[in-house]
Amino acid sequence: MADKINYGVFPNPLPDAEGKTTYQVRHIPNGTMSEKGFLAHLKYHNTYNTTTMMSSLCVLRDEIIEQLRENRRFRIDGIGTFQMKVGLITKHDEEGNPIKPHFTDPNKITANDVEVQGVSFTPDPSFVKALKSKISTQNKYGRGAAGRNKPYTREQIVEFLDNHLREHHSITRKQMQYALNITEYRAQKWLDELTAEEFSKYYCKKQGTTYVYYRYGWE
Repeated sequence: MADKINYGVFPNPLPDAEGKTTYQVRHIPNGTMSEKGFLAHLKYHNTYNTTTMMSSLCVLRDEIIEQLRENRRFRIDGIGTFQMKVGLITKHDEEGNPIKPHFTDPNKITANDVEVQGVSFTPDPSFVKALKSKISTQNKYGRGAAGRNKPYTREQIVEFLDNHLREHHSITRKQMQYALNITEYRAQKWLDELTAEEFSKYYCKKQGTTYVYYRYGWE
């Protein structure tokens, strides 16, 4: 078990009122635990029946969905609370560019304008306490060092996107954000600019609650 939590220091995209750069910190993960990895970890460190464990998790997943659809929050003591998130549907113009919802009259908002946009999770205080217990933090880039929200040029962004899309065919804002080590704001700004160009090579489609970006002809 790791005894230190990785974090990185990054400049905020916008300066403060005095024009000075301010900084934030965010967690730097060491990858993602997959289902296969989880089962292998469980089998190695415990005596649980992994088949039973996965069946239980599937039942739990279905029950959470059912209760959320009944307009209830779902709380698991010692873990946290799940709650449905809804919002206004983002529509698209004829060229596929997203149009942000804009209502000045609440009476004009109907059920056709609202959708499920995800699920929020609020951890139980005891869960956070256990996470913090007997552990420290460390700057992954070294003491006093700051990661850079790199001032990429348009050519560099296009090169990255083309290389990624040539191999993977699609990309999300979050994937671009982490791949380039830039903020959510900057990643979305680049994607919005490139898809809005007059003769853009890129376009986006909504899949569930996520906007996925493609290059024409490379799907």
